Amino acid sequence: MAAHGIDLVKPEELSKGDLAQWQHWRRADPDLVSPYYSPDWARAVARARGDVRIAILYGEAGRKSAFLPLQRPSQEILQPAGGPLCDYQGAIGTADQVLDIGALLRSTKAGRLDFANVLAKQSTFGAKARNVHVSRVINLADGHEAYLQHRRDVGSSETKRAGKRRRKLGRDIGQVRLVPNCKDMQLFDQLIRWKCDQYERTGQTDIFSHEWALSLVRDLYVNPTEDLSAELFALYAGDQLAALNLCLRSGSVLHCWFIAHDPALSHFSPGLVLFEELIAHACSAGIAEIDLGAGDYRFKLNLANAARPLCEGFVGAGAFSAQMRAAAYGMRNVFETLPLGPISDLPAKAMRRHDLQLGLRTSS
Repeated sequence: MAAHGIDLVKPEELSKGDLAQWQHWRRADPDLVSPYYSPDWARAVARARGDVRIAILYGEAGRKSAFLPLQRPSQEILQPAGGPLCDYQGAIGTADQVLDIGALLRSTKAGRLDFANVLAKQSTFGAKARNVHVSRVINLADGHEAYLQHRRDVGSSETKRAGKRRRKLGRDIGQVRLVPNCKDMQLFDQLIRWKCDQYERTGQTDIFSHEWALSLVRDLYVNPTEDLSAELFALYAGDQLAALNLCLRSGSVLHCWFIAHDPALSHFSPGLVLFEELIAHACSAGIAEIDLGAGDYRFKLNLANAARPLCEGFVGAGAFSAQMRAAAYGMRNVFETLPLGPISDLPAKAMRRHDLQLGLRTSS
């Protein structure tokens, strides 16, 4: 079903009918369960930065067919609302939607729409994808014991490794315990300090040096809604704080967002211990799924028992910004086919760093 019209509105301008339709589409599609697909995510991003709009797309007979939350870091470029802080992107709508992104670009006078973590099954974006990856998921629908059995069956050693670390942490520091859904701004501030220190140590872009990003994360922690909240999980060894994990939650889905630990305790792998404790806690807390996000990190590969295909790329043609984007992907693809070892990854790393910095920029 092709779209036949577009409206652009601020998130707070959505009607009750719009919000009801939005949630209806989420309930109808099991892949739209992520907290990032909640309308409250777009609203929160809009409170933090002023360039967020919802593109309402219409199909045949003038019926609404999809909502697409967007931000505009520059006049030439559109991105999903939240940019690099948004681990799931794309449209909320009917399963057979075909979106006229060309019409959207013409109506906004933008040159291209970038995307990084759109469900690969959304054909409008999948057809323009330059890379496909997955978000690693812990599915707990059958309970904790069934999950553990699956991990034993596939030969995962992470539980055994975490158990050893947990026992050593308990012996050397103090009894290990998980405190769920902490409502303590001192703990929140500690998480931010640890993350900023981590960014500095590893030479990564400090997300929280951008006021809107810190404001967004703090807002979701301080002001939960019925459909979206940021829950903070703390791991203690005795009285000593060892690790923190801030997760987004919508319904029975928990999405791990920012995790950090006390650097002095790194040899205990407190982040891994926290994950094991969180998984054990989840089933009793009505959590059916823990999403670990994209990335083929060892701990994600060993903890996850499911995955959702995602894609990245851009939509646009003719505009200079679209031509530059195509050229960047072209160079990246050439380097990735060459036997240059780590050098082959340099263009991809440069693009990711550029995209992160672009997404953190505000034009308003």
